[in-house]
Amino acid sequence: MLKANTYYNPARHPENALARRNVVLTQMVKYNYLKQAVCDSLKQLPIKVEYYKEGHNEGLATYFREHLRLELEEILKDFTKSDGTPYNLYTDGLKIYTTVNSRMQRYAEEAVEEHMAKLQQDLYDNWKKRTAPWQDENLLKSMMKQSPRYETLKKQGYSEAEIEEIFTTPVAMRIFTWEEGEVEKEWSPLDSIRHYLSILNTGFLVTEPESGMVRAWVGGIDHQYFQYDHVKSRRQVGSIFKPIVYAAALESGMLPCEYTANEQVTYTEFNNWRPRNADNEYGGVYSMEGALSQSVNSVAVEIILRAGVGETKDLAKKMGIDGYVPKEPSIALGTPDASLYEMIQVYSTIANRGRRPSLHYLDRIETADGKVLVKFRRPNTGSFPQVMSPDHADMLIKMMQAVVDSGTGRRLRYEFGLGNDIAGKTGTTQNNSDGWFIGFTPKLVAGAWVGAETPQVHFRSTRLGQGGYSALPIWGRFMRKVNSDGALKDWRWGKFTPPVDSVMALMQCPHFLPEMPMFVDDLGLPDSTNFFQRLFKNLKKDDEGFQQEASLQMPERLPDETDAQYAQRVKAWRAVEEQKDGQREQRKNFWSKVLFGKEKKENEEKNNRERNN
Repeated sequence: MLKANTYYNPARHPENALARRNVVLTQMVKYNYLKQAVCDSLKQLPIKVEYYKEGHNEGLATYFREHLRLELEEILKDFTKSDGTPYNLYTDGLKIYTTVNSRMQRYAEEAVEEHMAKLQQDLYDNWKKRTAPWQDENLLKSMMKQSPRYETLKKQGYSEAEIEEIFTTPVAMRIFTWEEGEVEKEWSPLDSIRHYLSILNTGFLVTEPESGMVRAWVGGIDHQYFQYDHVKSRRQVGSIFKPIVYAAALESGMLPCEYTANEQVTYTEFNNWRPRNADNEYGGVYSMEGALSQSVNSVAVEIILRAGVGETKDLAKKMGIDGYVPKEPSIALGTPDASLYEMIQVYSTIANRGRRPSLHYLDRIETADGKVLVKFRRPNTGSFPQVMSPDHADMLIKMMQAVVDSGTGRRLRYEFGLGNDIAGKTGTTQNNSDGWFIGFTPKLVAGAWVGAETPQVHFRSTRLGQGGYSALPIWGRFMRKVNSDGALKDWRWGKFTPPVDSVMALMQCPHFLPEMPMFVDDLGLPDSTNFFQRLFKNLKKDDEGFQQEASLQMPERLPDETDAQYAQRVKAWRAVEEQKDGQREQRKNFWSKVLFGKEKKENEEKNNRERNN
């Protein structure tokens, strides 16, 4: 048995432990277990302690463990030990098995720490030589009155003057800093409030879209000082709501290549609401993919009005948002509040081709001797509700890949060097108060939120405050670590299910055109038929090679026929008409000229033939 294990604890009393170690070595020489020379050599070595404190505020997954603790305490109320007494979560040696992957959890926490320390300094630098929001006296007084200390003093009968004196009197305290860790300060409670108001926090959650299993959960930057879990906190979501709008539009029958004008419009029917783009730039027309990849607000508003505000709200609920979503067109710009947990469920639905998974993290509870106390069945993936069609989900995934490949999320490619199939969306709220990025690969969905305790504290600069700068790097750092770990090979790579050819054909158009494509009928009048029919009609009528086809009629769309089914039937119809390779070439050339604005280099083939001859 160890002697005086508290007195000789090497973590608490290293000098006592060293002295005791040397006494034991001397005793080993006395009883011929050790030679004197070896003993003298060993006594010169220091004691190295590899000790990592594990508690509510230390160790891995602190926020997840606290979330789990609250849930387990409720569950264990229904179970008793053989002697009839209730189980104690802390003293009965219970073993809790979850779906969290320890390696992913560690990488998630490392990514948060690496990025947030730098981002915090960026915030301080961004407000240099200016009055920062956390210096505002009105805000400080407001936060003081919301503090538990103020409420306690008020209940004890202290006057406002007495309370203010207490809050402005310096006392010894320990505070959180990124630069020095936990440090001692002689600060007033009001100084402490000012300091913590300035601190940026974050939430980061990782799940599997197909199974719904949670793989990593980071609720904040330090559980000891910031115990509010930002995986569950509700904040304004910004543009990460836009994929829901585009999903609703696809479900309503809108085609990806229907162009929408990038115009600033005053909506008199909505109290003269005049939404604007983040960059205040207007002009030209966007396809759905182009507008989503560049997060164009003016187009998102027009699209939600076409899809239906009510329909979009209903779809948001079906995809995973449990909280209040107003029936207002402004939701297209991300005005609702939602938690990261909810938004991860929305994006998991998209990644899972329209099936909404149930998030799952608790597998079973065992007693100290290994007896299964309760087992939680993992969700049956076949029972996940299909809330949007697989074809429309495939279209949306392809659009969201453009966000990463050429849009607001492209830093993942050029800065973090990620070559995975990745789709996602950035989000930024008013005044840069909240930054978001949620992205997914075929195997993992991960999302990050970044912001201060109050939206009144934010970056001055949109360059620094936008989700692509404030939140996306956490995702990039995490995924780079996952890609580098051979033990995580089952999650690293994979390919999205590509849209079927008939669906892909509906998406082959430029992201942006300087003006709306004009389609006319035989009399030169504007054609009001849908884009899909206008496109084929225009292709048929352009030049002499298609005059024979001009009299043919486009097949009518059948009732309840999906986009994919209609496109497949149109494709078969076209195959019958296109019997000559020359006609196919003419059709391709015309598409390039009309939609891409490129003239055919007619002598290119001639030059090639001359060189070959």
